[in-house]
Amino acid sequence: MSRLGLSVRILAVVLVLSTALGCAGSSRYQSTNQIDDKTAGISDTDVKMLAGKVVRDLLASPSLDRYEKPVTISLLKIENKTSDLKPIHELFGDQIMEALINSGSGTFEFVARELVNAALQEAEMAADGLVSQDEATRLGKMAGVRLLMTGELVSIRTADRKSDQRYYKLSLKLVDTERNTVVWMASEDIRKTTKKGWMQ
Repeated sequence: MSRLGLSVRILAVVLVLSTALGCAGSSRYQSTNQIDDKTAGISDTDVKMLAGKVVRDLLASPSLDRYEKPVTISLLKIENKTSDLKPIHELFGDQIMEALINSGSGTFEFVARELVNAALQEAEMAADGLVSQDEATRLGKMAGVRLLMTGELVSIRTADRKSDQRYYKLSLKLVDTERNTVVWMASEDIRKTTKKGWMQ
C-alpha cells in the first residue's frame, strides 16, 4: 500500500472517531457563581443581581427604624409581568428570603408559610387585584404578620436581526398590616443585550 493510501485511511479513521465522539456529547460542571452571559431571557445571574440589590436597599432603609426587631414579615407572590415563563416567584422569593434571613441583621423574622397558609393564600390574591390591599393587610394581621412584602417583575424586549435586548425591572414594597400603609418601596433594573448567531 502506498504512503498516500495509508495516509488517506488514517485520516478517514480519525474523522470517523472524531465524529463519533462529537455525537456522543459531553457535560461538565460550572461554578454557579459564574456569570451567565448566554441566556437571553431571565437567568440565575439576573435573579441574584436584582434580588441582591433590592435586599441591600431594604436593609439600609431608615424606614425600618420605627419597628422593634425582629419584625415579623411574609413574602406574598412576586407577580410575573414578563413574557418569560420561568417560575419568577420561586426564583426571586427564595433568593430574597434567603438573603434577608442570612444577612445577620436580625431585622426580619419570616412567618412560617404552612402556619398561616390559608390566610396568606387569600391575601396573595391581592397581587392579582382580586382582593383589596385593606383585605390583604387584614388577613396578614390575623396571621400575626406585621409587614407584607409584595412585588412584580416587568420587562421590555427589543430585538432585531443582530441582537436581542431585554430590560428587567424588579419592584418590591412593604405594607404595614396595622397601619395599612406602604412603608418602603424600591426597584432595581438591568439591561442585557444578546448577540444573535448567524443561524438565529
